[in-house]
Amino acid sequence: MKLLVLGAGGFIGRTAVREAVIAGWEVVGLVRNDEAAQRVRRAGGTPRHFSVGDPATWAETARGAHAVLDLIQPSLPGRLTRRAIDRVAAVRRETTEGVLRTLLSLPAGERPLLVSVSGMDDLAPGPGRTVSHLSPPRSVPVGFAHVGLPVRRMVEASGTPAVHVCLGNMVYGPGKGFGDMIVPGLARGRMPVPGTGRNRLPIIHVEDAARALVHVAGLPGVAGRSFVATDGTVTTLGKLFDETAGMLGAARPRRLPRWLTAAFAGGVAVRTLTLDVVADVSALTETGFEPRYPSYREGVAATLAELSRPARRRARAVP
Repeated sequence: MKLLVLGAGGFIGRTAVREAVIAGWEVVGLVRNDEAAQRVRRAGGTPRHFSVGDPATWAETARGAHAVLDLIQPSLPGRLTRRAIDRVAAVRRETTEGVLRTLLSLPAGERPLLVSVSGMDDLAPGPGRTVSHLSPPRSVPVGFAHVGLPVRRMVEASGTPAVHVCLGNMVYGPGKGFGDMIVPGLARGRMPVPGTGRNRLPIIHVEDAARALVHVAGLPGVAGRSFVATDGTVTTLGKLFDETAGMLGAARPRRLPRWLTAAFAGGVAVRTLTLDVVADVSALTETGFEPRYPSYREGVAATLAELSRPARRRARAVP
């Protein structure tokens, strides 16, 4: 089966290309520049340059695919204020319009399954602040739901066959926010814990996030369904930061009031990082999916080991 990955050069995207190739998929990574194309090749996929707003550049490729994994992520500013996230959301809506326009240009019987990806901010917690595949979308957006909820509404209104996957509010690994910012900050003693650190934050290692998305893409009859993908454990933000610092041989990070952290990180980023929910992943595990890293202890250890490798070797092994 053929899988198209939109945003294939990104943190999750290039990992999804690699994991899909390992799982036996024919993978085409849709990219917008040569650097991203090289990442797709290193991961074992076939890159194809495209314009998300121009169906002519990739409609025929989509016609022969079983599924399209949408991992397009607009660039994020260093400080995520409400005004900043509104700009990000506007860009994301525009790209989603392009994706849907391309898929809807195909005959109904030839449209691939769209795997739409978002985070836990999109879901309204139930009793015990639990979120699951049955949780309704929030009526009032918080955090990254300012981006995710409009996208979900657009996908549902389009009528294109789609499955929704909500990843943990932190997808961690050797790159992006965790590997590039949090780990170095903890090592230098400059990364505080926003708030008390007692919030239960749903997380997932990037390899497991990619594997879950590829797994769902290959399941039969999932159009119209939703899945929650985290490692399934109850992990507090404070424990994650404390134990990561301990593995680094660094001091326990200090706690800062949320309002003070928001002054330099932005209120949206702090709201997402201090989300307090428990994830019910039963719908995903019932399909036979098992995480490679069942908790942050295994995942963080693997992340730090990867980050400690020479950059040249790491670039070859982890695209």
